[in-house]
Amino acid sequence: MNTLIDICKKSIYLNIFIVVIPIIAYMIHNGSSATVALVWYLLLSLIMPWAYLSFKSSTFDDGKSISRIAYVISWIIIHGISYKGIFLGIDLSMLWSWPTVGRDVAFLVAMYIGVTISLVLAYGLTRLVGGRNE
Repeated sequence: MNTLIDICKKSIYLNIFIVVIPIIAYMIHNGSSATVALVWYLLLSLIMPWAYLSFKSSTFDDGKSISRIAYVISWIIIHGISYKGIFLGIDLSMLWSWPTVGRDVAFLVAMYIGVTISLVLAYGLTRLVGGRNE
């Protein structure tokens, strides 16, 4: 349980860097702002944790690390499920009736959850294959 809490805490710090640029892109662009923010989020949510996990000092509560390959696999799984749910199944029309601040908070929470679940799944995959194999 301490490892899960540690992953969530470190995910908060990672998300400060991952989410700020898409939110700024969303605020300053006209028209295609959602697309710009989505592209930046996808790039940063893959690259920032991958770069963090490349350091030998990036261990979690129990001193174990996460494989970068496991992170990429979990990122693909989580974003594949998100794509399938958002674009092919879930009706999000109710979000557009919310105030702008409410939508922004909902998207920030969704971005945080996506990165955190990717890290937790990668941790599980790394433990499943037996350590940090790259």
